[in-house]
Amino acid sequence: MQKLYTNGTILTMKENELYSEALLIRNGSIQAVGTRKDLEPLCEADCERIDLQGACLMPSFIDAHSHMLQFANTLKFVPLKSCTCVADIQEEIKRYIEEKQLADGEWVMGFGYDHNALAEHRHPNCHELDAASRTHPIILAHSSFHMGVLNTMALQAYGLDDSVKNPEGGSYGRDEQGHLNGYMEEVTFMRGPGERVMSLENIDAYAVEAQKIYASFGITTAQEGFAHRSEVDIYERLGRSDQMLLDMVAYVDIVEDSEVVQQREDLKEYRNHFRIGGYKLFLDGSPQGKTAWMSKPYVNSGDYCGYPIYTDEQVDGYVQQALDEHRQLLVHCNGDAASQQMLNGYHHSRQKTTDTRPVMVHSQTLRPDQLPQLKETGVMPSYFVAHVYHWGDVHLVNFGKQRAENISCTASALKNHIPFTFHQDTPVILPDMLESVWAAVNRVTKNGVVLGEQQRISVLEALKAVTINAAYQYFEEDRKGTLEAGKLADLVILNEDPLKAEPMKLRDIQVMETIKEGRTIYKKAA
Repeated sequence: MQKLYTNGTILTMKENELYSEALLIRNGSIQAVGTRKDLEPLCEADCERIDLQGACLMPSFIDAHSHMLQFANTLKFVPLKSCTCVADIQEEIKRYIEEKQLADGEWVMGFGYDHNALAEHRHPNCHELDAASRTHPIILAHSSFHMGVLNTMALQAYGLDDSVKNPEGGSYGRDEQGHLNGYMEEVTFMRGPGERVMSLENIDAYAVEAQKIYASFGITTAQEGFAHRSEVDIYERLGRSDQMLLDMVAYVDIVEDSEVVQQREDLKEYRNHFRIGGYKLFLDGSPQGKTAWMSKPYVNSGDYCGYPIYTDEQVDGYVQQALDEHRQLLVHCNGDAASQQMLNGYHHSRQKTTDTRPVMVHSQTLRPDQLPQLKETGVMPSYFVAHVYHWGDVHLVNFGKQRAENISCTASALKNHIPFTFHQDTPVILPDMLESVWAAVNRVTKNGVVLGEQQRISVLEALKAVTINAAYQYFEEDRKGTLEAGKLADLVILNEDPLKAEPMKLRDIQVMETIKEGRTIYKKAA
């Protein structure tokens, strides 16, 4: 079946041929791009002619890093993103218990609160959660998923009392008397209560809904950014039942589940829209949560710099393992010290990385002076650039003006000829690619502060980060990222050409339709 698109803006994202007049697709792939006069003779009798009515057709967006099943899971939790104070959180919990008619003893899980956005400018504590319910164990996950809070009943269920010690790579919150206050961060949360929050029971229907939400933002390729055997099993099951709307690439925990990758060489290539891309490694925490590992202390925090999760020797070992197996490794680095630990690992290996394209995920406080080493080692940054808007004001407080202005140093990367991608780390925020483009171009915080004007980039370079560069990150540049003959018909139709839009209105552009291999998977309601 053929479709011919005309009468609109066709943005190919090809440098030397940015715009075209018409696009012809056939059986899920792009057959030809060119003038309508040239393409009409190629049309068969049953070719469907689609009038764009002035809209913009361009390559669909590619999610460079997220956690889609975690996002799917959050669809069944107490929603906390809109909470502006502890009382709001308490009311949401109470409302959820009543609406779901939960019996005493049933677990309550919430997601999305941000202590930086609360009037109290702190995390809630166990006593405040007790006030919401003393008959249900409660776990709340922070929007970053790097920390959370439990009520007293949940603490007891996990056997936690005041005698518990902080492990390496995590800590328990305490009040002034040394009693546990319910707060937990990093490994204490993520390897304990966080695992319950991330439990993937009865997830299939939510996973389909999550894919539809991704598609509504113009995305046709997404990522499972910290997978285990259970996630692989779920995607295979969804694929067998024809419930995969998107291409999904999983990166498996190299620390605990590397054998999953080694045993599933058959999933190097897509099967039912799912494949395993390589390994994932965490090196530190969250900058807005002040657990990211920094080379210099946080402002007004004494000598506190956050902390690492692994030793240098351990990181060197994981890097070497990925290189020895010729696998791509994605490494979570928010703090500049964590970034340096990753770079040192590749430097120590003294092996070329061109065949594995390692990715520094988040690269939040990666310093411009570290970029030459990034280029030397062949590491590609994927920036969580929307941090500039969502937490830029917090970064000014935590890091001071000079460091905060270089959050997501995209312009510096361009000067060093280093390709980069953008992501939203969903479920931390929604997978809104156009908001990320807007943030990279304007670099405006929630309070209206221009944060790092020198790091602003053009709309075209920002769009490359979510199309052609993202395809390159996935080793899929031969079939995605630009509109040209032979590539997949993965397309998005926007109501306006981003290259001609007012820069401050980029995030207001509407996704009208998302097309995966010629098939519409999202269409905006009239």
